Parts: sequence; structure tokens; C-alpha cells
Amino acid sequence: MTKSFDIICIGAALVDMVAQVERHPEEDDEVFVSNLSLLSGGAAANTAYGCAKLGLKTAFIGKLGKNDVFGSKILSDFHAVNVNTDLIKYTEKYETGSAFVALNPQGDRRIYAHSGAANYLSSEDILESDLASAKLIFLSSLKNTEPFSKAADIGRSKNIPIVLNPGMLIIEQGFIKIRKLLKKTDILIISKREFQLLLDSKIQIPDFKLLEKPSGMLFTLGIKVLIITLGKEGALIISPEKMELIPPFKTRNVVDTTGAGDAFSAGFIYGFVQNQSYRFEDIRYNVQMGNLVAGKCIEEMGARNGIPFANELKIG
Repeated sequence: MTKSFDIICIGAALVDMVAQVERHPEEDDEVFVSNLSLLSGGAAANTAYGCAKLGLKTAFIGKLGKNDVFGSKILSDFHAVNVNTDLIKYTEKYETGSAFVALNPQGDRRIYAHSGAANYLSSEDILESDLASAKLIFLSSLKNTEPFSKAADIGRSKNIPIVLNPGMLIIEQGFIKIRKLLKKTDILIISKREFQLLLDSKIQIPDFKLLEKPSGMLFTLGIKVLIITLGKEGALIISPEKMELIPPFKTRNVVDTTGAGDAFSAGFIYGFVQNQSYRFEDIRYNVQMGNLVAGKCIEEMGARNGIPFANELKIG
């Protein structure tokens, strides 16, 4: 019998090799690495971890190499916060993916990702029986969009909301190519840079009124809510009727911005699962939760170490 989940996250699970450096290298340059850490990562996997730590009943669907070291670490870290791993797929042909992250003292990072097995998740791996009882389906950052499209079709047929946080691997494919996926999306969470690239827009985000026309293109596809994450400026909510900038959570000290967007998604999902509403006031609350969790995340090293527990959440 299929288990019931608050959220099923679908996408990549990788292992991040995080190198701490004093500066990022120039062309034909070399820098000293003062510390090298091995941490579980991948956008959808980070969000799944965050949702589970916040107390949501969470499952993850992605593809790992079978019985390899990186895959074992990912599973162990999932189990530590009770992410359900029964739906994960495995391959003997490809190894679990990894990413090299260079991080300077200001928290700025450079990422070089090798998706490995993650990118070979297929539409055949997405089963209606796995998704049917989920309250919410979250899709994030996988170059191969076919499994996302299949999951979104199942979600639509079962009246399950679809949240898409595409990442650059999807956005750089261009609006025309990902239009069908966008048409199946209820809530789109996207960074400022991704928004500008997707809609070929040079509009600066503070010019709110100028965003009505480009964002209107997305609403005509059927998207109900657009959220543009702005880093230290907070997040912008845009609906067909109104828009509002939600200020960021005040952090003590920015240590590492890796995973901030994934943490935002986890906080937003935590709020959305509680109210299951598209009312602007409810979305505002969910975005505040996202800003809070992201703010906590960047106070610690790595994409997951700063994620709070639900009893640590307090807005205002």
C-alpha cells in the first residue's frame, strides 16, 4: 500500500566537495584550499532534507549509482532526518553524481556539477502509484525534464499542486523548450538571474511595475503564483492581481550561501502544506517561512547544517 506523504521531492541527489578558499582563481591561476569537506547535496535532495527536518513526511525520488560510496552517504544522511528513500531508483551503469564547490570567506561560491546517475532518471521511473497520495510534488534542477513532465501530468490528474524550482540546468534550455513543463506548474520559484534569462528580460527587479508584462506571459500558461528569490533583498511574490516584496530574515553572519535557494523552498513548502492555499496572504506567510529557513541556512557551512527544526521557526 502506498504511503501518504506531505511532499515528494524529485530531482538530483549529489555529493558536494566543498573547498574553502581565500579567493576565487583568475584565468590560468591557482588557489590554496584550506579545508575540503564532503557533504550531501543536490537541489531537490537538499529541499527534501530540509522538509523532513522541519517535520514534514517527506519522500525523495531520484537516481543513484548502485552500491557506491557517494550513494551510501546520501542515503545515510536522508535516514538521519527520516526522508523516505523507498522510491529512489538505482543504476549499475552510472555512478552517483557529485559537485565541486569553491567557497570564499564572503560566502560567494563557484559550483562545477557532474550529475552522474541523477540525470538518467527517466519518465519510466515515475509511477502514478508512488505519487498518488502526496499532498504536494516538488521538482528541481534536473537537466532531463522528461521525468518532471511525467510527474506533473500525474499531479494534475490527481489534483496535486506542482511546485517547480527549475535551476539553471532547466532555464538555460530556453522558454520554448520548457514551455510545456511550465504549463503544468502551479507555483514557480525562480531566482532573479533565472527569471531574466528565461524571459530574456533586462528589467531590474526593483522596477516592480515593469515586471507585469513579462510575468504575465507565465500566468497565461496557467501558473498561479510566481516567486522570485532575490538573495539579500528577500523574495518577490507576483500573482495575476498583485505583487509584494518580502524582506529577508536578518542573519547574524553569512557563512555560506550554498543551498540557500533549496532551504527557501523547504520553508515555503512547510508553510504551504499547512494551509494548502493560493490566497495572497497565505503565500506571503509561506514566503516569510522560506526567507526564515534560508536565513538560518546561510549562517552555517554547507547546504543543510543550518536548517532549523520546526520548533525553532518564529516569524517576527
